[in-house]
Amino acid sequence: MKPDLHPQEDERLRELRRYGILDTERERDFDELVELASEICEVPVSVVNFIDEGRQWFKAEVGLGVRSTPIETSLCGHVILQGDFVEIPDTLKDERMADNPLCASDGGFRFYAGAVLKGANGLPLGTLCVLDNKPRTLTDRQKHVLRVLSKHVMRELNLKVALEQEQMLRQEVDHRVKNSLASIGALLSMKARNTTDDAVRLALQDTSARIRSLASLHAELHELEQGGMVDLRSLFDRAAIDLKHLMPDGAELAFDVECQKASPELANGLLLIVNEFVSNSVKHGLKDGQGTVDIIIRGLDDDWSIVCNDNGTATELDAEHAASASGLGTRVIKSIASSLSATAHWHSNAPGMQLRVARQTA
Repeated sequence: MKPDLHPQEDERLRELRRYGILDTERERDFDELVELASEICEVPVSVVNFIDEGRQWFKAEVGLGVRSTPIETSLCGHVILQGDFVEIPDTLKDERMADNPLCASDGGFRFYAGAVLKGANGLPLGTLCVLDNKPRTLTDRQKHVLRVLSKHVMRELNLKVALEQEQMLRQEVDHRVKNSLASIGALLSMKARNTTDDAVRLALQDTSARIRSLASLHAELHELEQGGMVDLRSLFDRAAIDLKHLMPDGAELAFDVECQKASPELANGLLLIVNEFVSNSVKHGLKDGQGTVDIIIRGLDDDWSIVCNDNGTATELDAEHAASASGLGTRVIKSIASSLSATAHWHSNAPGMQLRVARQTA
């Protein structure tokens, strides 16, 4: 006998699809639950199944060997209409299953017990069930374990939904933060172009470049999988576009990035170092609006270096002042280097300034 449709079938199917579990790969967490159910209930077959439109689909199974069967032969299709827990000691004595080929054939399923899996709206989605090829009954302890395991199935499903919703929310927040940073940076840049005060213009350009660089990092992190590594070349391609707004018309900024990947912490540190060096070069080194700033990044997370050069007006005395961390920018760079377990060294290119920050493993 083909199972009847649930009285709220459309709503039930919507709830099932909300979980996004259909046609997903097998997962060890679910496999272990059916293995445990089969072992404790002492039966050859155990499945986690969901009643879809026109089919019964198995997320996990022991002893069955298939991932889906037609709804016409579904035992669970009947069970989800009946209650929270159903036991059928002999399927051939149940009129709904007596003519089912899965039960009536030689070696067919003669015993069934299942705990119904319910969605957040209380509607049945499927079952965690056990089957045997001979009539029998479960003990009270086995029934209790089957009910408990079914709750674990739904906890896994609800956790997956919660994690997906959290991820979507985080992406939306990240997207808005990224856009806000970019907008603020653009607004400051526009105000810098409209001011006639050179000191104010430089301060606005400096602040705009820092914010836009942070927006570049945020954009990279926004696209990053959890636990992933930042693409440094992509990051500094973005940063170069923003930092060039800070450079005088007659000056050039160039990046040579050998490192392909870095942790978010290292990527952030390198970006802040570049921001500080470029800002200091524009303020104190490239005073005539001419020259170049070159950034070279080499190595990996545990063995890396960044070398920043400008060919401005800095002298050996300026390098000594920088090494003493007497200015805010150099103090910031020294602090960043320390946080990355690295050391920072300044010296003059005569003329010009070079900063080298490196971490090397023993």
